[in-house]
Amino acid sequence: MRQNSNMTTNYANVRQNLSPQKRASIPPPPQTTAPNPPEESPYSMTEQLLRERLQRPVYGHLPRQIYAGFLACLASLSFGTALGWTNSVSQHGYQVKTDQSTSSEVSWLISIMLLGCSLGVTSSSLLMRQMGPKKVLQAVGPFYIFNWWITLVPQVNVQMAGRFFLGFLGMSYSNAGENLLIQTIDFGLRRYITVLYNSMMIMGVFISRVIAAATTTFWLTVICASFPILHYALIQVVPESPVFLYAGGHELAAKSLAWYRGEGNFYMDMANIKKDWDASRQDSDAYQYMLFSRVVYRPLLVVMCVVFFQICAGYLIFMFYTLEALTDGKVVFSPFADSCIFAIYFVFTKMLWGYLHTRFSWKVRGFLISSCLFTSASLGLFSLYLLLNQYDIDLMINTEWNLLVIAFFFLFSYDMGLNHFSKILIFEYMPFQMYKNTYLVIQAEYWLLSFVNIYTFATTFERFHSYTYFAVLSCLTFLGSLFCYFFVVETKGKSLIQLQLQFGGNPIGTRGALYHQIRQTL
Repeated sequence: MRQNSNMTTNYANVRQNLSPQKRASIPPPPQTTAPNPPEESPYSMTEQLLRERLQRPVYGHLPRQIYAGFLACLASLSFGTALGWTNSVSQHGYQVKTDQSTSSEVSWLISIMLLGCSLGVTSSSLLMRQMGPKKVLQAVGPFYIFNWWITLVPQVNVQMAGRFFLGFLGMSYSNAGENLLIQTIDFGLRRYITVLYNSMMIMGVFISRVIAAATTTFWLTVICASFPILHYALIQVVPESPVFLYAGGHELAAKSLAWYRGEGNFYMDMANIKKDWDASRQDSDAYQYMLFSRVVYRPLLVVMCVVFFQICAGYLIFMFYTLEALTDGKVVFSPFADSCIFAIYFVFTKMLWGYLHTRFSWKVRGFLISSCLFTSASLGLFSLYLLLNQYDIDLMINTEWNLLVIAFFFLFSYDMGLNHFSKILIFEYMPFQMYKNTYLVIQAEYWLLSFVNIYTFATTFERFHSYTYFAVLSCLTFLGSLFCYFFVVETKGKSLIQLQLQFGGNPIGTRGALYHQIRQTL
C-alpha cells in the first residue's frame, strides 16, 4: 500500500517538471484498486453451496420475533405463578384456616385449580379456532386479571370458584400464548425460545414460593397479578397469527407474517401454510372417519397410557408440596433455603433436558424406559427415606443432604423422558388432520389426572403415612417402564406410513407441510 502511494507521488512530480506536449504523451499510472468480485453464475451453483445456504440461519426481523417469544414466555410465567400461588397459599394457610373448614374442603382448595386447567384446554382451543390466539388473549386477559383479586376474599366458596377459574383462565391464556409463538416465529429461533417457554412455568412456581416466604398473601397476589397486566399491555402491538388470518385471505396472512419476519423472509412459510390450509379444507370431515381408524385410536391409547404413567410419577406433588411438608418438618438448611434449592432443581433440569432434546434427536423408546426406571428408583429411595424418618432409624437420615440428592435424582430422571416425550409421540403418531384434536385430548387428560393425583394425595396425606403413597407411585412408574418396552413404537427415522403399519392398520392421512419445522420445537 505504501509502495503504490510512493509511485503515485513520483509520477505527479515528474509530470509537473515536463512540458505540456510531453506531459500529454505520458500514459496515466495503473489503477491499484481491487477488482470487483465476479458475479455468481447459476450454472456454477453446486448442491453443497445450496445446503450451506439453507443451513445458514436467517431469522428475519429478529427484534420482533424475540419480542413475540418474550410475550409467550411471559404468558407461561403468569400461569406458573398461579400454580405457585395455589401451592404457597394452601400450605401456609394464608386465606383459609384449616380449623374453619373440613379436610375435604382443604383437599378441594389445593387441587381444584388443576380441574379448571383440564377444562380450560378444550375451551381455549375452541376460542382460538373462532377468534385467533391474539384475540383470545385480549378477551381472556381482563377476566384473568380480575379473578386474581377475587382470590383475596377469605371465604371457602369464593376461594373454590376463584381457584377454579384461575386454572381455567390461566390455561387459556398460556395456550393462546404458545400458539402465537408456534405460528409466528421462525423455527430456527423458535426451537430455543420454546425451551425457555417450557421452563417459564416452573420459574413462575419458583417466584411464587420465594415471594410467599418473604411477604404476605396480599402482596403475593398483587405481584402475581402484575404479570398478566404487563402481558396484556404488551400484546396490543403485535398482529394476529398469520395461520388464523389465512382463512380470511392470503394478503392479511402475508402482512402479519411480514411484520414478524421482515420482508423477503416468509415466502416458504406462506407456501406451507397454504398447503396445510388447502389440505384441511379439502378434507374437512377427516376427524369423523379417522378417529375410529385403527392407526389413530391405537397410538392415541398408547400415548394416553404414557401420560397416565407420567402423572403417576408424582411430579406435581413435589411442585405443590415443599420438602418440609412431605417429610413432616424435616429440613436440610432452612425451610426457605430448601424451597429455593428445590425450585432451582426444577428449573435447571427442565431447561437442561429441554435444550438437549431440542439440540439432539434421540430414540424416544429407550429414553422413556430409562426415565421410568430411574424415576421409579428415586421414588423408592424417597419412600425409604420417609419410612426411616418416620421411625427415627439413622441409616439415611443422619446425613442431611441425602434428601436434596434424592430430589435432584428424581427431577433429573423425570425430565429425561417422562416430562417430554408424550408430546413427541402424539405428534409423530398422528396425521396432521388429527394432531390438533388428539393433542387436546392428551392435554386435558394430563391436567385431569393431575387433579386426581393431587386430590388423592391431599385426602390421604393426613390419614396415612406419605411413604406408603410414594411406594405405590414407585411401583406404578416401574410398570410404566414395562408398558413402554412392550407397547411404545419407536419413531426415530420412520415415516408416518411405517408407524401406521406397525400399529396394524391401513395408512391414512399425511404429516403436513409444516411437520419438519414444528418437530424441532416440541
